[in-house]
Amino acid sequence: MAYHSTSGTASNTADFLVRLKDFLVGTVGWTLRDDRSGDAEPSYVLASPGESGAEDIFLRFANDTPADRIAVRAYLYWDAVTHAGVKEAFHTSYTYIKTVDASAFLYWFYADMDHVFIVTKIAAVYYGHYCGLLKRFWSGAVAVTQAAASPGSGVTLQVNDASIFRVGGYYLIKDNAGIERVQVTAVDTVASPNTVTLASLVAAYALGAKIGEDPQPVVVGHYQSPGSFYAINKFDGWASATGQTGTCGAAHGGFQTASNPDQRQGLITLFPWLAAHTTAAYKELRGELIEVYAHGGGITDSEDVLDLGGVTYKIFNLSGPGWCAVKE
Repeated sequence: MAYHSTSGTASNTADFLVRLKDFLVGTVGWTLRDDRSGDAEPSYVLASPGESGAEDIFLRFANDTPADRIAVRAYLYWDAVTHAGVKEAFHTSYTYIKTVDASAFLYWFYADMDHVFIVTKIAAVYYGHYCGLLKRFWSGAVAVTQAAASPGSGVTLQVNDASIFRVGGYYLIKDNAGIERVQVTAVDTVASPNTVTLASLVAAYALGAKIGEDPQPVVVGHYQSPGSFYAINKFDGWASATGQTGTCGAAHGGFQTASNPDQRQGLITLFPWLAAHTTAAYKELRGELIEVYAHGGGITDSEDVLDLGGVTYKIFNLSGPGWCAVKE
């Protein structure tokens, strides 16, 4: 597993969709979960276990009815037999990649097994799109259940590793059908298999369900990423396709133009893009984008390359968020 990037010219939206699929599957190592290229609205569902091998990432890229775009949707799970997704994150008006149906345009792809960041140049305007995992501010460790679990109070789960839990702590449990917040009331790391006891469990969960502090922090961004996004889940699970809204903000505190270029050494400063849930009922700083950084412009132009100790970054002045640097 490694980080990859490429660029080129797509003939049109349909060509772009195939190029994106080929890059993520053939170069980066994602799995083609469901090939729906023969549908009236051609699409590909791609899946990844993440860089850790323990993640669940399901993204659907579709050349849908609205013009000049590729719609992007994220799912808790995708059933390739029924061709249906479970617990979607998506918005018809926002979560898409800006393209052109009838003429050529430039594109740049940046990805690993955790995420993909896409830039397209439409006329003279650059558009970004981010989807996949966030770089967590919480633990990504998960335990796997060794038997099915039924709903109830005082439910004891058999797990492969109970050492990641603390008594009184809150966690998320998920399988291919559901996700909810649970509280651990007891931990047994001596029993074989290990066990954890939950205060209560609302739904039933299958053998192989995962439980941990922050499983599956998958987001799908607007067509002007970094910016607003929709997440697969929040601290207590899934609410609706658009029920886990959030926003990305550059960690420059408004001082980006004072530090780019830095007067003392003539350097450029790169700032992380933070990701936070921002609905009135639920606010939480969740993490940050992977290998996408903000800066203040000044001495750079779009498509310039910064070399920082042998690691290079492509510069874009993106529509919406402004100046960004993406690791190549």
